[in-house]
Amino acid sequence: MTDSGPNPGRPPGPYTGPEWHAASGPYLSPGQPAHPPAVWNGAAITALVLSLLSLLLLLGLGVLGLLVSFLVFTPLALVFSIIASIQVARRGQRGMGLAVTGFLLALPGWLITAFLLW
Repeated sequence: MTDSGPNPGRPPGPYTGPEWHAASGPYLSPGQPAHPPAVWNGAAITALVLSLLSLLLLLGLGVLGLLVSFLVFTPLALVFSIIASIQVARRGQRGMGLAVTGFLLALPGWLITAFLLW
């Protein structure tokens, strides 16, 4: 009997299991995820960071921090929160919790600043 395999005269290599090939058409190969992982929404992350900066400035830097927080960071955090929640809902991205948290942290900062300036 003669060897007609890829390595004639040598023993076969270790068993590596069945060979899987990419399926044609709409079917998935084994081990391939059914849906690609959703990406995080950048506006939601920005909203959370801005709202945290707003609160830190509000609590830590006196009158200057109060004005900068009220005029810059809090409005931006509210706008980014609203934009992010709309984008997350439309695009199916991750970050709705970040957008809501950014909104909820920025809103009291806005109210506290408005009360202190009034």
